[in-house]
Amino acid sequence: MPLQNPFQKNDIEEPIDYRHAYIEQLFKMAHSDGHMDECEYHFILKVAQRLEVEVDFEHMHQNLKNISLDASSSQKFGFDLLFDMSWLMLVDGEIDDQELELGMNIGTQLGFRSPNVRQMVLSIVQHKKMGLPPEEIKNKMKQRFGPE
Repeated sequence: MPLQNPFQKNDIEEPIDYRHAYIEQLFKMAHSDGHMDECEYHFILKVAQRLEVEVDFEHMHQNLKNISLDASSSQKFGFDLLFDMSWLMLVDGEIDDQELELGMNIGTQLGFRSPNVRQMVLSIVQHKKMGLPPEEIKNKMKQRFGPE
């Protein structure tokens, strides 16, 4: 399955610490079902490249239990993280219940309502199956669920 980059442009406003935490959250999401497959690995690398951060998978793996969320970043950054997490859930072709639960918990911590997080993931799945480009899907999700 070819891997698409859901974002084409660099739109970085957050400090490097937030960007590292963003990648750590994606890494944690990828491991929530007990393993990280190759598609998830490559997706995280693409996001890290977009955010202009280096990834140390070994360090993150050793510290997986210590990865926590700092919800003090902007609403836009939180929405982007939630969108990337939703997309990550789909990269391996199936949404694991543990991934969805973690996504809903993180979405809630970021200020989104749990039902909205679930609906966002399901909407992304539906739009992806329809063949819409990632940026178009993101724009639709922003209109429906994004920050004001």
